[in-house]
Amino acid sequence: MNTERFIWTVVAVFFVSQVFAIVIHGFILGADYRPFYGTLLRPMTASSGGGGAWMVVFLPLSHLAMAIAFVALYARWVRPGPEVPQGLRFGVVAWLFGPAPMYLLWFAEQPWPFSLTIKQLVLDLFTMVVLGTLASMLYKAPVGNFSPEM
Repeated sequence: MNTERFIWTVVAVFFVSQVFAIVIHGFILGADYRPFYGTLLRPMTASSGGGGAWMVVFLPLSHLAMAIAFVALYARWVRPGPEVPQGLRFGVVAWLFGPAPMYLLWFAEQPWPFSLTIKQLVLDLFTMVVLGTLASMLYKAPVGNFSPEM
């Protein structure tokens, strides 16, 4: 594994995942989440009196952990050949072992509306496919005698 290529791919995946999370969960689904603040969702503002505003630091930390694992797994997944199809497939697989089970578990255990769960699943599938494609374009398979070492 090329360390420099790995680090730059992690940085790119982290940045894009942060942007997508803000756009999707902050803007697109913001109105869907609004009724759940103070019950299922922690208020994230200091003025809310919930005292949980400091916990917002875990949002980028979770995306950083995801980006590191995402790229590390992709580095073992990638094979010589067309990058984009590999990235698309990897994005779907990553969605299947990450966001898909999480949102389905949340729906089964908590009173989330089914319509919100469907939106979360679809939007995070889009996100993971974009991240997989991005990783595939940045972290290309080495040419020649290929061995997926970490």
